[in-house]
Amino acid sequence: MRRNAHLLQNYGGSPIGNSRVKLKNVEDCVKRKLVKPGQSPEDVACERLVKDGITILHTIGILDSDYPKLEEAAKGGDDTNTTAAGLASRLAKRGIKIQVLGLPKTVDNDVYPVAQSLGADTAAHQ
Repeated sequence: MRRNAHLLQNYGGSPIGNSRVKLKNVEDCVKRKLVKPGQSPEDVACERLVKDGITILHTIGILDSDYPKLEEAAKGGDDTNTTAAGLASRLAKRGIKIQVLGLPKTVDNDVYPVAQSLGADTAAHQ
């Protein structure tokens, strides 16, 4: 995968299967065969992170316009960053440290104190 990682810049997370998965939706995770019946998707995700030696998660999360400030976004409205933080917290309880670098993405460009959020330039020029 690392050898071909440069190809992902044109496709985002979808080719590696990590896009649009909600770990709280157990039924969907079972249907997609990401977990077996009876397994916790969060536990399976944590085990995979540990097995793969992941120590930092970089996330890009879309913010709802209801959460214009970064500190409010951490409270809700953004599944990707919130899920990553939840996995890190879950692992921390087991004594495993993983860092999350959550990048907000919004076309509204209203994330204080960020001068220009990801997605704003594209929205303004396309």
